[in-house]
Amino acid sequence: MALATAVLAFVGLLVICLGFASFGNVLLRFLRLEMDRDADHLLCAIAVGLVTSEVLLFLVQVIQHVRSGCLGIVALLFGFLIVEWKTLWKRLRCALAGLAPESSLDRVLLAFVVCMALVEFVSALAPLTGSDALVYHFAVQKQILRQGFQAIFSNSHSFACGQHHLLILFGLALGSEQLAMGFIFLGGALTAAALASLASRWASGKVVAAFTLLFLLTPIVFWQVTSSGSPDIYMGFFAAIAAIVLCQRGSPQTWQQAFLVGLLTGGIAGGKYTGCFVAAALALAVVIELRSIAGVSLFIAGSLVSGIWPYLRNLVWTGDPVFPFLAERLSPGLATTYTLADLFADTGTSASHSFAQVLPFMFFAGVRSSSPGFWEFFGPVVLILAPLILLALDNERQWRVLILVWVASSLGIAFSSGMARFLLPVFPLALACAAGGFEVSMREGWTVVRRVIGSMLLLTGLGCAAGLAIYSQEALRVAVGQEERTEYLKERGPEYQIARVVNRALGGIGNQQRVLVFMRHAYYLDVPYLNGDPGLSFEVDPAKLRSPGDWKAFFEKKSIGYVVRSPNYPSVIAGPLEEMEKAGDLARIAQEEVQSFQGMRVTQVKTKIPVVILKVSR
Repeated sequence: MALATAVLAFVGLLVICLGFASFGNVLLRFLRLEMDRDADHLLCAIAVGLVTSEVLLFLVQVIQHVRSGCLGIVALLFGFLIVEWKTLWKRLRCALAGLAPESSLDRVLLAFVVCMALVEFVSALAPLTGSDALVYHFAVQKQILRQGFQAIFSNSHSFACGQHHLLILFGLALGSEQLAMGFIFLGGALTAAALASLASRWASGKVVAAFTLLFLLTPIVFWQVTSSGSPDIYMGFFAAIAAIVLCQRGSPQTWQQAFLVGLLTGGIAGGKYTGCFVAAALALAVVIELRSIAGVSLFIAGSLVSGIWPYLRNLVWTGDPVFPFLAERLSPGLATTYTLADLFADTGTSASHSFAQVLPFMFFAGVRSSSPGFWEFFGPVVLILAPLILLALDNERQWRVLILVWVASSLGIAFSSGMARFLLPVFPLALACAAGGFEVSMREGWTVVRRVIGSMLLLTGLGCAAGLAIYSQEALRVAVGQEERTEYLKERGPEYQIARVVNRALGGIGNQQRVLVFMRHAYYLDVPYLNGDPGLSFEVDPAKLRSPGDWKAFFEKKSIGYVVRSPNYPSVIAGPLEEMEKAGDLARIAQEEVQSFQGMRVTQVKTKIPVVILKVSR
């Protein structure tokens, strides 16, 4: 059954991806744009169709008809696929023909690429356990399906959900968490293909295949693609395709090209706040390369068409387009000091950043010493090849664009956050440059250099492959049906056992009263809830909720009928809630002991805690 589900998910992803390509192909034809190569044109068509579909998905959620609207978009994509199939198949066949291996080494490397992609796809179908996904990537989209499109002030991260989160909403609205995770895998596969297309401009087939394989084996990439539940990988895809379009050799500098690059850039800026640094770097490249006021204006117009929507949403809801990062100035009444401090610490914006940290950071070698992990490890490939990149550097547009976007984006992210994982959108660009550098060592006959660096890259690949094997083994077992979903989640899902107790106790209450919880990982809750953790929720302000009376008024205003303590209340608000328990204003109706992670999940340390469910006395 599990394998049948995986096959169905794969077929569904393939059909929808081809639908994106068909939709995009129609739009490219309307713009009278043709890429130099069939592979480039196909990838560009997918990108254009995808970003346009995301705009449609945004409008669908605004009109509060998410499920029916998503079915309509599926029908639209399927219709375009039927109409465009002959044209699409011709391009696809030519693109696949270009992948034909020229040597036995090429065949081996290509086989490894396909195997790694398959392993990551199956791993991605495991039940969701990524921490950030359970907090907001998936949790917020599930809440939108349940309560409609509205501001969720009880989750400060909800305002950071960008355009690519709509693909998660798309999958969930179609009734499949696995399809939603499949969309994230699709982003990784498309980014790998875009990297290969970029690198093939100056590297041989075996070098392209090797660097594509290294990309798939990079810890931060396979973490993003398989278990994180984050759609950030799509920013890397759009950055690579934007660079491809801007570097077309046979294209004149037309208004269509400028508009298309803008449309793709909006897919980056609309994906995440830090995507704005990559978008700004691409804007600078457009200014330098096109040198046209009309071209820059059309670039900006294209960016707004595809990327303005999350910022417009936040502006309408809060008055701050990048809420809550400018909340103290633009909307001070909507954000609490306590929650902002927690959020700024989590995103790195409150930390100091020095020039000494910039160089290793730019070469993907800088990590936070306080909490290093898979989510920040890019590996040493770019750093190892940095000297060869400098030797390969040429004053051609394709080199200028890639280096400029990579360096300028890295500088912006370094000084605004300093979190290495935010460099993911420019990682494919840097790897494409690294492939060009390695190709120089082969072309110039530098045997010793080639062997030394080749050996280092081989060891890196083997180490990353071992990491992938260890990291994904449990996910693979449950994805192919060798382990029960519930048992897997009980062992690996943060706060899953708490959610299970709450669902079992309150799932049949049959009214609209909400449950106040203090758990961050709320995706698996199937009851109406409000998060009461002051570090996450703008709804709960410790400065205003100081007495039992304040809490009673809060419960009445927010229609809260139940409170879940597991095991303790947050210390900053514990006093009045404990008083209410003693006074009988919060009456215990259920209690159960469960296991929960202690500290960071990566340590795998668990402890038994009580889950106490209390009813609010009216």
